[in-house]
Amino acid sequence: MPDQPIVGLIHIGEPQPSAQFLIKQLQMTGYEVKQYSEDEFTELDGDIQTFILNLFDNESNIDDLIQHLNKQDAKLIFNDARICNELVGWNKNRWLRHVLHKIDQANEILPKAVSSSNEAVAGVDLCQNGIESVWILAASIGGPESLLKFLSEFNGDEPVLFIIVQHMDSEFVAMMQKQLDKNGQIPVKLAQSGNQLQAGQAILVPVDEDILINADGVIGVKDINPKRMYTPCIDDVCFDMLENLHKVNIAIFSGMAKDGVIGATNVFENGGKVITQSASSCVVSAIAEEVRKLKMSVFDGEPTAMAEYIKATLTKR
Repeated sequence: MPDQPIVGLIHIGEPQPSAQFLIKQLQMTGYEVKQYSEDEFTELDGDIQTFILNLFDNESNIDDLIQHLNKQDAKLIFNDARICNELVGWNKNRWLRHVLHKIDQANEILPKAVSSSNEAVAGVDLCQNGIESVWILAASIGGPESLLKFLSEFNGDEPVLFIIVQHMDSEFVAMMQKQLDKNGQIPVKLAQSGNQLQAGQAILVPVDEDILINADGVIGVKDINPKRMYTPCIDDVCFDMLENLHKVNIAIFSGMAKDGVIGATNVFENGGKVITQSASSCVVSAIAEEVRKLKMSVFDGEPTAMAEYIKATLTKR
């Protein structure tokens, strides 16, 4: 009988109920699971090729852990334990299938895209909607906490539209929208076909659809790119918005991925502003660090300072 495939599970913060459920389900599926705390990364089994990072303490800076795992050439799967603890029923089962798919793509469970007959309109001007500036907010692991701090610094009456691209799985979308909407200043709404865009609003890009903006400022949806590596894909959203709007800007928050670097480059080369969250305030600073290396960031700071920078640019119009 062949050896069981091994999955490493690293607890960032205290072990959570959702992690224990996941471990049991993985074992029932045929995996052996080895558990570690975040400060045991030098003791990781070097033969393990896949690690799940179960994040409960999102204030932890795990750059050293990520670098160690990258040297080991391991596959990394990030899991937000705070959200997973709340999952029940169908959503809990769906989350499990998504994790299994990430471990082995032979477990194909990704949903089909929702098709749309709408087509993007090039050069849409949102000034008629009171929107003078569009900012893509790009985030991955550690992003929700940073975005909450960032959005809470605004008054809610600024002539700006935020488009949030937060890496997540589809079962987390509704919870993510509710979590981000708790900022109390900028309403966060899930992008849905037919919704009218307004200034002082943040639109959360869904996982199973890509968005476009019609000439009247109404949201439309289209098929996702089937070759995308992340859900939703920052690079794809940047490309779509640059094709769709006169000009966009991008703020890069905490995240572990390459997704977003090409998008930021496209924004920069098309005359938009690029700003980044400082490494010391990120859970993981990989995306922002790549952008800084390319010398595209015109401002680097913690989330509250990033908000102040954007507000300052709005007052100078």
